[in-house]
Amino acid sequence: MSRNQSKIDRALAHGMTVGQLIEALEDMPEDAVVVFSSDYGDICHTEQALVVRTVEELDESERLEASAYSHSGIAIESLDDDEGVCDETERPATEETTRIVILRS
Repeated sequence: MSRNQSKIDRALAHGMTVGQLIEALEDMPEDAVVVFSSDYGDICHTEQALVVRTVEELDESERLEASAYSHSGIAIESLDDDEGVCDETERPATEETTRIVILRS
């Protein structure tokens, strides 16, 4: 296991499963709009609210990657031709050991 993969695994260990999320949502009003929050990363730790627009599983065209630019320390990287690539350095692939569901904004 690479150092990047163990960093990703540590971050995921604190996440909810789909079952836990469904259980938490059971008592919520069905007509409520779902948003998720994230620390914007500024000096004031502004909490940004992002509207959930789609729910999908991480597929073979994407992977989780360690990221120094992300407050969480992990990012979703597209493996498609140059899409989502921010730099020219080649990074080793990480092995996915956990199924991932993405709530996309």
